[in-house]
Amino acid sequence: MRCPHCGREAPAGEFCAHCGAHLPVGDRLLDARRTRTYAADPREHLLHLSVITTLFPHLNPHRTFQARWLLLAGAVLVFLVGLGRFVPLSIVLAALLVPVLYLLYFFLAGIHEDEPLPVLAATFLAGAVFGTLLSVAFYRVILGQRRLIFGPAPSYVLLTGILLPLLAQALMLIGPLVLYFTRRRFNDLLDGLAFGAASGLGFAAAQSVVYSWLLIAGPFQRGGSATSWALPTIRIALLVPLLDAATTGLICAALWLRRDHHAPRRRLGWLAFPPVAALVGTLGQVVPSLGFDLVGGQITALVWYGVTAGVMLLLVRVVLHAGLLEKAQELGHGGVLTCPGCHHSVPDVAFCPGCGLALRSIAKHARHPSGQEERHA
Repeated sequence: MRCPHCGREAPAGEFCAHCGAHLPVGDRLLDARRTRTYAADPREHLLHLSVITTLFPHLNPHRTFQARWLLLAGAVLVFLVGLGRFVPLSIVLAALLVPVLYLLYFFLAGIHEDEPLPVLAATFLAGAVFGTLLSVAFYRVILGQRRLIFGPAPSYVLLTGILLPLLAQALMLIGPLVLYFTRRRFNDLLDGLAFGAASGLGFAAAQSVVYSWLLIAGPFQRGGSATSWALPTIRIALLVPLLDAATTGLICAALWLRRDHHAPRRRLGWLAFPPVAALVGTLGQVVPSLGFDLVGGQITALVWYGVTAGVMLLLVRVVLHAGLLEKAQELGHGGVLTCPGCHHSVPDVAFCPGCGLALRSIAKHARHPSGQEERHA
Protein backbone atom coordinates (compact mmCIF):
# COMPACT_ATOMS: atom_id res chain seq x y z
CA MET A 1 0.00 0.00 0.00
CA ARG A 2 1.01 3.65 -0.36
CA CYS A 3 1.90 5.37 2.89
CA PRO A 4 -0.20 8.55 3.29
CA HIS A 5 2.57 10.19 5.34
CA CYS A 6 5.61 9.84 3.05
CA GLY A 7 3.88 8.83 -0.21
CA ARG A 8 6.05 5.75 -0.80
CA GLU A 9 4.94 2.20 -1.52
CA ALA A 10 5.13 0.32 1.78
CA PRO A 11 5.01 -3.41 2.51
CA ALA A 12 1.91 -4.61 4.32
CA GLY A 13 2.17 -4.08 8.07
CA GLU A 14 1.25 -1.83 10.94
CA PHE A 15 4.05 0.68 10.26
CA CYS A 16 5.50 2.26 7.15
CA ALA A 17 8.84 0.62 6.41
CA HIS A 18 10.28 3.89 5.06
CA CYS A 19 9.16 6.65 7.45
CA GLY A 20 8.11 4.61 10.48
CA ALA A 21 4.67 6.22 10.79
CA HIS A 22 1.59 4.25 11.76
CA LEU A 23 -0.31 3.08 8.69
CA PRO A 24 -4.05 3.83 8.58
CA VAL A 25 -6.43 1.59 10.50
CA GLY A 26 -9.76 1.65 8.63
CA ASP A 27 -10.65 5.27 8.00
CA ARG A 28 -8.49 6.57 10.85
CA LEU A 29 -5.11 8.12 10.06
CA LEU A 30 -2.71 7.71 12.98
CA ASP A 31 -0.03 10.14 14.16
CA ALA A 32 2.99 10.27 11.85
CA ARG A 33 5.25 11.30 14.76
CA ARG A 34 4.39 8.15 16.75
CA THR A 35 4.24 9.78 20.17
CA ARG A 36 2.83 6.55 21.61
CA THR A 37 5.51 4.21 20.26
CA TYR A 38 9.19 4.91 20.91
CA ALA A 39 11.25 4.40 17.74
CA ALA A 40 14.09 2.53 19.47
CA ASP A 41 11.67 0.23 21.36
CA PRO A 42 8.08 0.25 20.06
CA ARG A 43 6.89 -1.63 23.14
CA GLU A 44 7.27 1.60 25.12
CA HIS A 45 5.62 5.02 25.01
CA LEU A 46 7.87 7.88 23.93
CA LEU A 47 7.64 9.47 27.40
CA HIS A 48 8.15 6.22 29.30
CA LEU A 49 11.00 6.77 31.78
CA SER A 50 13.46 3.96 31.06
CA VAL A 51 17.21 4.08 31.61
CA ILE A 52 18.06 1.03 29.51
CA THR A 53 16.07 1.75 26.33
CA THR A 54 17.17 5.40 26.42
CA LEU A 55 20.92 5.08 27.00
CA PHE A 56 21.26 1.49 25.66
CA PRO A 57 19.09 1.69 22.50
CA HIS A 58 21.08 -0.93 20.54
CA LEU A 59 20.06 -3.81 22.82
CA ASN A 60 17.50 -6.35 21.65
CA PRO A 61 14.51 -7.16 23.94
CA HIS A 62 16.27 -10.08 25.63
CA ARG A 63 19.42 -8.06 26.34
CA THR A 64 17.27 -5.15 27.52
CA PHE A 65 15.57 -7.42 30.03
CA GLN A 66 18.95 -8.68 31.27
CA ALA A 67 20.39 -5.18 31.55
CA ARG A 68 17.40 -3.97 33.60
CA TRP A 69 17.84 -6.78 36.10
CA LEU A 70 21.59 -6.26 36.28
CA LEU A 71 21.11 -2.56 36.99
CA LEU A 72 18.43 -3.24 39.59
CA ALA A 73 20.45 -6.00 41.27
CA GLY A 74 23.54 -3.80 41.33
CA ALA A 75 21.63 -0.88 42.88
CA VAL A 76 20.13 -3.16 45.55
CA LEU A 77 23.57 -4.61 46.32
CA VAL A 78 25.08 -1.13 46.68
CA PHE A 79 22.22 -0.07 48.96
CA LEU A 80 22.57 -3.17 51.16
CA VAL A 81 26.33 -2.74 51.45
CA GLY A 82 25.70 0.87 52.44
CA LEU A 83 23.17 -0.25 55.05
CA GLY A 84 25.84 -2.51 56.46
CA ARG A 85 28.06 0.60 56.79
CA PHE A 86 30.85 -1.02 54.74
CA VAL A 87 31.65 2.41 53.42
CA PRO A 88 34.74 1.91 51.19
CA LEU A 89 33.19 -1.09 49.43
CA SER A 90 29.83 0.61 48.91
CA ILE A 91 31.41 3.73 47.41
CA VAL A 92 33.64 1.80 45.00
CA LEU A 93 30.74 -0.42 43.91
CA ALA A 94 28.56 2.65 43.51
CA ALA A 95 31.12 4.47 41.39
CA LEU A 96 31.62 1.48 39.06
CA LEU A 97 28.07 0.11 38.70
CA VAL A 98 26.67 2.05 35.74
CA PRO A 99 30.02 2.67 33.96
CA VAL A 100 30.90 -1.05 33.91
CA LEU A 101 27.42 -1.93 32.66
CA TYR A 102 27.76 0.67 29.91
CA LEU A 103 31.18 -0.58 28.84
CA LEU A 104 29.66 -4.06 28.47
CA TYR A 105 26.96 -2.54 26.26
CA PHE A 106 29.60 -0.66 24.28
CA PHE A 107 31.19 -3.93 23.19
CA LEU A 108 27.98 -5.92 22.77
CA ALA A 109 26.55 -3.29 20.42
CA GLY A 110 29.80 -2.89 18.46
CA ILE A 111 29.58 0.90 18.70
CA HIS A 112 33.36 1.22 18.42
CA GLU A 113 33.32 -0.70 15.09
CA ASP A 114 36.98 -1.72 14.54
CA GLU A 115 38.56 1.01 16.70
CA PRO A 116 37.83 0.03 20.32
CA LEU A 117 40.91 1.58 21.90
CA PRO A 118 40.75 5.03 20.21
CA VAL A 119 37.01 5.31 20.84
CA LEU A 120 37.19 4.28 24.51
CA ALA A 121 40.24 6.47 25.08
CA ALA A 122 38.47 9.49 23.61
CA THR A 123 35.26 8.93 25.54
CA PHE A 124 35.29 6.92 28.75
CA LEU A 125 38.98 7.32 29.64
CA ALA A 126 39.04 11.01 28.69
CA GLY A 127 36.00 11.59 30.86
CA ALA A 128 37.66 9.75 33.75
CA VAL A 129 40.90 11.72 33.39
CA PHE A 130 39.15 15.10 33.29
CA GLY A 131 36.90 14.08 36.18
CA THR A 132 39.96 13.19 38.24
CA LEU A 133 41.81 16.41 37.39
CA LEU A 134 38.83 18.64 38.17
CA SER A 135 38.09 16.86 41.44
CA VAL A 136 41.70 16.89 42.64
CA ALA A 137 42.11 20.57 41.69
CA PHE A 138 39.09 21.71 43.71
CA TYR A 139 38.95 19.09 46.46
CA ARG A 140 40.78 21.13 49.10
CA VAL A 141 39.11 24.36 47.99
CA ILE A 142 35.66 22.84 48.55
CA LEU A 143 36.63 21.44 51.95
CA GLY A 144 38.16 24.78 52.94
CA GLN A 145 35.08 26.86 52.10
CA ARG A 146 33.44 28.21 55.23
CA ARG A 147 29.78 27.36 55.81
CA LEU A 148 27.70 29.82 57.77
CA ILE A 149 25.43 28.72 60.62
CA PHE A 150 22.26 29.48 58.67
CA GLY A 151 23.43 28.08 55.36
CA PRO A 152 26.34 27.85 52.95
CA ALA A 153 28.49 30.86 52.20
CA PRO A 154 27.74 32.63 48.88
CA SER A 155 31.22 31.78 47.60
CA TYR A 156 30.58 28.09 48.31
CA VAL A 157 27.27 28.19 46.40
CA LEU A 158 28.87 30.02 43.48
CA LEU A 159 31.72 27.50 43.30
CA THR A 160 29.94 24.16 43.82
CA GLY A 161 26.49 25.10 42.58
CA ILE A 162 27.34 26.98 39.39
CA LEU A 163 31.00 27.18 38.37
CA LEU A 164 32.00 23.55 38.89
CA PRO A 165 28.92 22.09 37.11
CA LEU A 166 29.57 24.41 34.14
CA LEU A 167 33.23 23.42 33.98
CA ALA A 168 32.38 19.74 34.44
CA GLN A 169 29.94 19.76 31.53
CA ALA A 170 32.51 21.43 29.30
CA LEU A 171 35.17 18.85 30.21
CA MET A 172 32.80 15.93 29.58
CA LEU A 173 32.39 17.12 25.98
CA ILE A 174 36.11 17.19 25.11
CA GLY A 175 36.51 13.47 24.38
CA PRO A 176 33.42 13.18 22.14
CA LEU A 177 34.40 16.39 20.33
CA VAL A 178 37.79 14.85 19.51
CA LEU A 179 35.98 11.95 17.85
CA TYR A 180 33.58 14.34 16.10
CA PHE A 181 36.41 16.20 14.37
CA THR A 182 38.84 13.31 13.82
CA ARG A 183 36.58 10.30 13.06
CA ARG A 184 34.07 11.40 10.46
CA ARG A 185 33.06 7.79 9.84
CA PHE A 186 31.03 7.95 13.06
CA ASN A 187 28.13 9.90 11.59
CA ASP A 188 25.14 8.31 13.29
CA LEU A 189 22.89 9.91 15.88
CA LEU A 190 23.31 6.84 18.08
CA ASP A 191 27.09 7.16 17.92
CA GLY A 192 26.90 10.65 19.37
CA LEU A 193 24.59 9.51 22.16
CA ALA A 194 26.89 6.60 23.03
CA PHE A 195 30.07 8.69 23.02
CA GLY A 196 28.51 11.41 25.16
CA ALA A 197 27.09 8.92 27.66
CA ALA A 198 30.41 7.06 27.93
CA SER A 199 32.31 10.29 28.61
CA GLY A 200 29.79 11.36 31.24
CA LEU A 201 29.96 7.99 32.99
CA GLY A 202 33.76 7.98 33.07
CA PHE A 203 33.72 11.49 34.50
CA ALA A 204 31.15 10.59 37.18
CA ALA A 205 33.06 7.48 38.28
CA ALA A 206 36.36 9.32 38.68
CA GLN A 207 34.75 12.27 40.45
CA SER A 208 32.94 10.01 42.92
CA VAL A 209 36.14 8.15 43.83
CA VAL A 210 38.19 11.34 44.31
CA TYR A 211 35.59 13.18 46.37
CA SER A 212 35.07 10.08 48.53
CA TRP A 213 38.75 9.15 48.83
CA LEU A 214 38.99 9.90 52.56
CA LEU A 215 36.03 7.60 53.15
CA ILE A 216 37.46 4.89 50.88
CA ALA A 217 40.83 5.01 52.64
CA GLY A 218 39.23 5.02 56.09
CA PRO A 219 37.91 2.16 58.27
CA PHE A 220 36.12 -0.59 56.37
CA GLN A 221 33.02 -0.37 58.57
CA ARG A 222 31.70 2.82 60.11
CA GLY A 223 29.36 3.64 62.93
CA GLY A 224 26.34 5.91 62.83
CA SER A 225 22.98 5.62 61.12
CA ALA A 226 22.85 2.99 58.38
CA THR A 227 20.72 5.20 56.11
CA SER A 228 23.26 8.03 56.41
CA TRP A 229 25.65 5.79 54.45
CA ALA A 230 23.13 4.00 52.21
CA LEU A 231 21.39 7.07 50.74
CA PRO A 232 24.57 8.80 49.45
CA THR A 233 25.69 5.60 47.72
CA ILE A 234 22.44 5.48 45.74
CA ARG A 235 23.06 9.03 44.58
CA ILE A 236 26.66 8.13 43.64
CA ALA A 237 25.70 4.79 42.06
CA LEU A 238 22.72 5.82 39.97
CA LEU A 239 21.65 9.43 39.93
CA VAL A 240 24.91 11.32 39.31
CA PRO A 241 26.16 8.91 36.60
CA LEU A 242 22.78 8.91 34.86
CA LEU A 243 22.61 12.69 35.01
CA ASP A 244 26.12 13.09 33.55
CA ALA A 245 25.40 10.49 30.85
CA ALA A 246 22.06 12.08 29.94
CA THR A 247 23.24 15.71 29.73
CA THR A 248 26.38 14.88 27.73
CA GLY A 249 24.53 12.33 25.59
CA LEU A 250 21.82 14.89 24.81
CA ILE A 251 24.35 17.49 23.62
CA CYS A 252 26.31 14.97 21.55
CA ALA A 253 23.18 13.47 19.99
CA ALA A 254 22.10 16.92 18.82
CA LEU A 255 25.61 17.58 17.50
CA TRP A 256 25.80 14.29 15.59
CA LEU A 257 22.41 15.01 14.01
CA ARG A 258 24.12 17.89 12.22
CA ARG A 259 26.59 15.42 10.72
CA ASP A 260 23.85 13.20 9.30
CA HIS A 261 23.40 14.71 5.83
CA HIS A 262 20.19 12.80 5.18
CA ALA A 263 17.57 15.54 4.77
CA PRO A 264 14.93 15.52 7.52
CA ARG A 265 11.35 15.09 6.37
CA ARG A 266 10.09 17.63 8.90
CA ARG A 267 11.45 19.92 11.58
CA LEU A 268 13.45 17.97 14.15
CA GLY A 269 12.44 20.22 17.03
CA TRP A 270 14.28 22.84 19.06
CA LEU A 271 16.19 20.27 21.14
CA ALA A 272 17.97 19.03 18.00
CA PHE A 273 19.90 22.31 17.70
CA PRO A 274 23.28 21.92 19.46
CA PRO A 275 23.24 25.38 21.16
CA VAL A 276 19.81 24.68 22.66
CA ALA A 277 20.83 21.16 23.69
CA ALA A 278 24.01 22.57 25.26
CA LEU A 279 22.00 25.11 27.24
CA VAL A 280 19.52 22.48 28.44
CA GLY A 281 22.29 20.01 29.34
CA THR A 282 24.18 22.69 31.27
CA LEU A 283 21.04 23.60 33.19
CA GLY A 284 20.65 19.91 33.99
CA GLN A 285 24.05 20.03 35.69
CA VAL A 286 23.53 23.32 37.53
CA VAL A 287 19.97 22.87 38.85
CA PRO A 288 20.55 19.85 41.17
CA SER A 289 23.93 21.11 42.39
CA LEU A 290 22.52 24.54 43.20
CA GLY A 291 19.39 23.08 44.76
CA PHE A 292 21.40 20.73 46.95
CA ASP A 293 23.62 23.58 48.14
CA LEU A 294 20.67 25.81 49.00
CA VAL A 295 18.45 23.10 50.52
CA GLY A 296 20.73 20.40 51.95
CA GLY A 297 20.00 16.91 53.25
CA GLN A 298 20.44 13.43 51.80
CA ILE A 299 16.77 12.92 50.94
CA THR A 300 16.62 16.36 49.35
CA ALA A 301 19.70 15.48 47.30
CA LEU A 302 18.01 12.30 46.05
CA VAL A 303 14.98 14.34 44.99
CA TRP A 304 17.00 17.05 43.23
CA TYR A 305 19.21 14.62 41.34
CA GLY A 306 16.46 12.07 40.71
CA VAL A 307 13.98 14.52 39.20
CA THR A 308 16.63 16.26 37.09
CA ALA A 309 18.08 12.98 35.81
CA GLY A 310 14.56 11.79 34.93
CA VAL A 311 13.80 14.96 32.96
CA MET A 312 17.13 14.75 31.11
CA LEU A 313 16.52 11.10 30.18
CA LEU A 314 13.10 11.98 28.76
CA LEU A 315 14.64 14.78 26.71
CA VAL A 316 17.26 12.36 25.35
CA ARG A 317 14.43 10.03 24.28
CA VAL A 318 12.66 12.87 22.48
CA VAL A 319 15.80 13.79 20.50
CA LEU A 320 16.62 10.16 19.72
CA HIS A 321 13.04 9.41 18.64
CA ALA A 322 12.84 12.52 16.43
CA GLY A 323 16.20 11.80 14.83
CA LEU A 324 15.34 8.18 14.04
CA LEU A 325 12.00 9.15 12.49
CA GLU A 326 12.78 12.36 10.68
CA LYS A 327 16.14 11.23 9.30
CA ALA A 328 14.97 7.73 8.48
CA GLN A 329 17.12 5.87 5.99
CA GLU A 330 17.45 2.33 4.73
CA LEU A 331 20.29 0.17 6.00
CA GLY A 332 21.54 -0.44 2.47
CA HIS A 333 22.84 -3.99 2.88
CA GLY A 334 20.72 -5.36 0.03
CA GLY A 335 19.67 -8.48 1.96
CA VAL A 336 17.30 -9.62 4.66
CA LEU A 337 17.77 -9.64 8.44
CA THR A 338 15.65 -10.73 11.39
CA CYS A 339 14.02 -7.93 13.37
CA PRO A 340 15.04 -8.39 17.03
CA GLY A 341 11.74 -6.90 18.19
CA CYS A 342 9.19 -9.15 16.49
CA HIS A 343 11.49 -11.68 14.73
CA HIS A 344 10.06 -11.00 11.27
CA SER A 345 12.33 -11.11 8.23
CA VAL A 346 13.00 -7.53 7.18
CA PRO A 347 14.74 -6.17 4.02
CA ASP A 348 17.07 -3.19 4.09
CA VAL A 349 14.32 -0.70 4.99
CA ALA A 350 14.38 1.92 7.73
CA PHE A 351 11.68 0.43 9.98
CA CYS A 352 10.26 -2.99 10.67
CA PRO A 353 6.74 -3.07 9.13
CA GLY A 354 5.55 -5.41 11.87
CA CYS A 355 6.60 -3.67 15.09
CA GLY A 356 7.91 -0.27 13.92
CA LEU A 357 11.42 -0.68 15.32
CA ALA A 358 13.95 1.74 13.80
CA LEU A 359 16.44 -0.71 12.33
CA ARG A 360 19.29 1.78 12.77
CA SER A 361 19.00 1.01 16.48
CA ILE A 362 20.06 -2.60 15.92
CA ALA A 363 23.60 -3.40 17.09
CA LYS A 364 26.04 -2.58 14.30
CA HIS A 365 27.36 -6.11 13.89
CA ALA A 366 23.77 -7.32 13.31
CA ARG A 367 22.80 -4.83 10.61
CA HIS A 368 24.03 -7.07 7.80
CA PRO A 369 22.67 -10.37 6.55
CA SER A 370 25.86 -12.12 7.64
CA GLY A 371 25.51 -10.87 11.20
CA GLN A 372 21.88 -11.51 12.01
CA GLU A 373 21.05 -11.66 15.69
CA GLU A 374 19.92 -14.91 17.09
CA ARG A 375 16.37 -15.04 18.30
CA HIS A 376 17.41 -14.91 21.95
CA ALA A 377 20.97 -13.63 21.70
